[in-house]
Amino acid sequence: MNPVRATTTQTAHGALVLLSARLASTATAIVSTAVLARHLDPQAFGLVAMVLPVIALGRAFEEIGLGDATVQRQDITGEQISSLFWLNVAAGVLLTALFAACAHWIALFYEATSVMPIALALAPLFFIAALGAQHRAVLRRNFRFRALAIAQCVSVVMGAMLGITAALLNLGVWALVIQNLAAALTLCSLNWWNSEFRPSWPRRAKGLRPLVRFGVHQTGTQFLTAITRNIDNILIGRFLGSATLGLYDRAFQLMMLPSSQLNYPLTSAVVPALSRLQHDPDAYRRLYRSACEVVAALAFSLAVFTAAAAPAMVAVLLGPNWDGVAPVLRALAPCGLLVSLNTGTAWVYQSLGRSDRQFRWSLLGTTVSIAAICAGLPYGILGVAIALSTARIILRPFAVMYCFRGTFLSQRDLLESAWRPALAASVAGIATWLADPTELSPVLRLSAQGIVFLGTACVAVVLIPGGFARLQRSRAILMSLRAQNREGQTT
Repeated sequence: MNPVRATTTQTAHGALVLLSARLASTATAIVSTAVLARHLDPQAFGLVAMVLPVIALGRAFEEIGLGDATVQRQDITGEQISSLFWLNVAAGVLLTALFAACAHWIALFYEATSVMPIALALAPLFFIAALGAQHRAVLRRNFRFRALAIAQCVSVVMGAMLGITAALLNLGVWALVIQNLAAALTLCSLNWWNSEFRPSWPRRAKGLRPLVRFGVHQTGTQFLTAITRNIDNILIGRFLGSATLGLYDRAFQLMMLPSSQLNYPLTSAVVPALSRLQHDPDAYRRLYRSACEVVAALAFSLAVFTAAAAPAMVAVLLGPNWDGVAPVLRALAPCGLLVSLNTGTAWVYQSLGRSDRQFRWSLLGTTVSIAAICAGLPYGILGVAIALSTARIILRPFAVMYCFRGTFLSQRDLLESAWRPALAASVAGIATWLADPTELSPVLRLSAQGIVFLGTACVAVVLIPGGFARLQRSRAILMSLRAQNREGQTT
């Protein structure tokens, strides 16, 4: 088979497998959230949400960007991967020790003594993630998407089961701690089990400098991205309290969870493939545009429906004690809408090895986002949500222009992929908002809005110029993948 066609087929197949697993993981996460929200109050979620953003800042350093370096590099030896593994482990041990030592200061910052034991309990997350970083990277590099999908899905299910069990045993906030630790341990163990990579004894390998240099830039970008994504939780927890943070955190998770869950499998499948095609501009552009259209269709639909059906969704998933979440959820809709465009630029930076430029843009984006959050903070969590969404809308066109400059891509490549899904989702969202049957029970209300959204979106896709042809093309791709799977099972 032609190498370009083989890479594209592997990418499509891998993306389909990972998406299927992520759909199951997302459903599990939503169900577990619904159960836990009925057994835990907003303050419990808020206490854990005080610690997890600080952990997210540190986790930018646990891989030192070396997992992405393993995937992006066209040629890499087993000796080099082993050296990167030990660097990851060293970073994980150091971060675990530093975070545990800082637990007291984290509690002082939030003025909440109950935060300290939670921080100590979650500190091992650094070491657990670092221990499996290179195994996960090797699986991605070798297109072992089924193994990645199974590991991810099983880890979410295991975390949810143990977390719900702990909640039913009245362990309170510790149910959420157990959920996070169980999911991390399961994911790490399964990645080790599935990967053929086994590290050798530590020693310096040749050719590490370019890999480490790429990783350093990637780490800087990940750290700045972590600040942008978590500074709102940190500031809300510090100045507005754990109960208010619990409401905001659930709103943010409901808006971003589906898109972020679907973003990871596509990135895992697409970035290795684009890296292989970086010296074939035409093939790279075709794969990039197709992948961006898939992300846009999913991200726009999920974000718009979540915003349109926010009251019913909150009532069904969280229960009667979370009424303040719905307006915040709607204010965060632009952040969910922009997931596809954010993913599109990240793919370019990573696959073309332009992590230095990604880091420089992240400096600007992080600064603007922090300023916006600080401006919205005096107006409560709704003010923070509106300010954050506004900042990201303003920045996005400039981010795309900066990312594509000096490459063989243009803004048209991204916009051409996004405008049809965006238009179809917008029309369906308006219809869903107008057809809100408030007199029904929450479950029937949400179901009715879901039917309206799906029906209107399908009609819009067919009526939009070129939409029906693209729908047929997607169906043909899925049928070919199904045929390939059947052929593979019989050989």
